[in-house]
Amino acid sequence: MYHYETVIQGLVKFVDEELVPKMHGLNKWLFGTGAGIVATKAHHVFESIKEIELLHTLELIEEEQVNVTCIYKELLRQAQKGDIHIEIPMIGTIKLDHHDVEKMYRYIIED
Repeated sequence: MYHYETVIQGLVKFVDEELVPKMHGLNKWLFGTGAGIVATKAHHVFESIKEIELLHTLELIEEEQVNVTCIYKELLRQAQKGDIHIEIPMIGTIKLDHHDVEKMYRYIIED
């Protein structure tokens, strides 16, 4: 289990170091800025997310801790079945694969 701030900081670091460098122009600024704002609002983001009952039922969140390893294992299993394309308004499509899942996990646990 990892504190939610560690999780968010790891994800922001992944965005800054892995995704933003692959972007160009305004998209690069917009996406990087959005990730930075999420980091500064981590407490508010987590407060909203932790109210989702399913996360408690699945034991993915306890107090301020997130079961990152459990999420990582299943997310990696799903990612190995194929890439995912995420549409982000004003940015476009971002493609993630199993390598990205592994990198995200490392950024979180090695922070």
